[in-house]
Amino acid sequence: MMDTEILEMLEDIGRSSVARLSPAIYLNGETAQARRDQVLTAIRKTILPRRLEFVAANDARLAIEVSSSRITDVFECDTDPLPDFETETRDDLTVKLARILSDIAIAPGPLKLASLRPDAAVQADDVGLTFSEVESACAQIELADEPRMAIVPKASEEPAPEQVDQTGAALSFYDGADRFTLGRFLVNDSDSSALKSDDLCAPEQAAHPSHDLLQRFTRDLAGWVNDSDTALPQLIVMRPSGGQGSALALVRDGAHTAGAIHDARKLGAVVNLWKSLKDAAE
Repeated sequence: MMDTEILEMLEDIGRSSVARLSPAIYLNGETAQARRDQVLTAIRKTILPRRLEFVAANDARLAIEVSSSRITDVFECDTDPLPDFETETRDDLTVKLARILSDIAIAPGPLKLASLRPDAAVQADDVGLTFSEVESACAQIELADEPRMAIVPKASEEPAPEQVDQTGAALSFYDGADRFTLGRFLVNDSDSSALKSDDLCAPEQAAHPSHDLLQRFTRDLAGWVNDSDTALPQLIVMRPSGGQGSALALVRDGAHTAGAIHDARKLGAVVNLWKSLKDAAE
């Protein structure tokens, strides 16, 4: 490679590089199985002693100590009591660790992973459990496919199209967004009242919308129905330039508006949910 080509390559890297504001990375597996595979991969690739902390979108946490692809301790998890590496048998520990790793994978994604220095040096005789042992035990735990959300069941007799209750689209989108959202809310369009809110949008959380904000929000969206010239539910996605950061997906069906704050890279999950709702309605 010529010197000029190397310089051009370095310039391209410099222009496209984005500073990381946090040591954490995101494991964006679309299914629990994919997220568990990513957790296992993180363990396998950890050679130096590290404290791996996994945090799900619903704040479920798992903190483990890993060295040479071996799990040597568990500091924090939703299981009580924590596994005891000094007193429990190796077989029992392996089963418990497989269950713990599966539990964090079942929690809603994306999973945030931080690799930190351990609080204390790992002892030479602290061999822990090997990656192969834990991987084999995880393979014995079957993870159910994540459900496809459906529109509210139809009546026994098929109504005429103009009589179909459209309110199910926003409600179903709100429920289905649990798989990828960082925060979500459901608004009654008639009075701008918040019917549901969760995660970052829950009360007392950073993105919780006030009633005044919801009033202005629904008023700003009022022209959407007139512009679209259709009574069918529609999807709106607002993303930051560059495709990085947080995005907002909205579904409004005339009765309710559902909003989901999500990582901009999760656009595929938004579209897949929307397509599943449309397929279920047809």
